[in-house]
Amino acid sequence: MSLLIKGNVKVGNEVFLFNLPPRLTCTPTKWCLEGRKGKPMCYALRNNFRLPSVIKSLKKRYNATKQKGFVAKMVLEIQKAAPEYFRFHSSGDFYSMKYVEKIIEIVRECPETLFRTTTRRRDLTRTIRELNSLPNCIVRESLDDERPQPKMGLNFVIPARLCKNKNVFFCEDDCEECNYYCWEHRVNTKGREL
Repeated sequence: MSLLIKGNVKVGNEVFLFNLPPRLTCTPTKWCLEGRKGKPMCYALRNNFRLPSVIKSLKKRYNATKQKGFVAKMVLEIQKAAPEYFRFHSSGDFYSMKYVEKIIEIVRECPETLFRTTTRRRDLTRTIRELNSLPNCIVRESLDDERPQPKMGLNFVIPARLCKNKNVFFCEDDCEECNYYCWEHRVNTKGREL
């Protein structure tokens, strides 16, 4: 099984992704779980992410992260695919310090690729900030109605209705159309529904 997924509607077909199971790896708030009139606001808890085949695939990737050869396998797959852009965790999140350290190794070994992710894992801030300090990686803190203030010292992603700052980049949910601006710039981002 390949660890990488090629593209999605938002990021485009040329971006590669690596996803993990939601809930198992993230720290959802009530807003994530029930923010859409009692239904999940988090897109990784609805739609295609609920398909048995997707759930199985996410668990396989999660199990792969715990294997000794995970870093080498990821580096090899990324270098073979040679993507300009790579997204960690369209679903899921950093689940341990050791896992973040593995991602740091992967990003360092693939300097030609620009990596981006968002996180809610404030308990792993120190190690995540180390990842964010790499020149080819941008990590943003995900904010919501229950967590509207950034705490990690990272740029952030926030729903547009909560953002009062007019200088925040507005995400159009089409990375190809905007030419991957927030992949290449360390800016705060606001979006319709995160």
